[in-house]
Amino acid sequence: SGSSTNLVLAINLARLYGTTNYTKYRYRIRFCWWAAEEIGLVGAIHHVQQAQNSSTLSENKLSNYLINLNYDMLGSPNYFFGIYNGSSAKPGTPLQALNGSIRISEVFRDWFNLQNLPWDYTDFSGRNADETKSVEQRDRYESKLGEGHGGLAGAKVDPCYHLDCDTIKNIDKFGYFKMSQAAAYMLEYLGRKNDLVNYLYPNGRSSQIQLSDDYFPNSDYFRES
Repeated sequence: SGSSTNLVLAINLARLYGTTNYTKYRYRIRFCWWAAEEIGLVGAIHHVQQAQNSSTLSENKLSNYLINLNYDMLGSPNYFFGIYNGSSAKPGTPLQALNGSIRISEVFRDWFNLQNLPWDYTDFSGRNADETKSVEQRDRYESKLGEGHGGLAGAKVDPCYHLDCDTIKNIDKFGYFKMSQAAAYMLEYLGRKNDLVNYLYPNGRSSQIQLSDDYFPNSDYFRES
């Protein structure tokens, strides 16, 4: 569902750019779909390594990237509106990066509050589909969305995760639609910033950009020598 949201955003932004009454963003937007995630983030790591090794004149060089917005598992059948908690970044994350991560978390939080929607912070574990919805979550979501719309307490967020039943029928349309709206809002919000660099990095950017060992898969097969 995150991949389809990415595609929807890309198609609609291209359509808007093709009109005469829509002002283009000050920044380039790159939409990415990573391959071979489940065997060790292979596609994502390859992309970052290529960007690290790009020439200084290349638009693909890593220093040209200001922010990465990761949309994954947006329409799980027992969904919750999850926001990555910028304060839960792994130890060793450059301090300069934390401010921007926290600000992005706050923008999402404020959007859900304005929409009178429930939300939950989630850490950067990448295992949200394995989470189980609590009674407290179910009751809180029902209080906002109405009786019967809080999901199933004690059940996994996505019981079909990595199974054959994980098809287009395994999506909650309401949850998916609202998460896609939030993603579109964030794109527009950031795209209209006059000075996105200082907004995200008021204390400057880290000059040491590298992947720590725990971002690599265990097998040395996927490492570059």
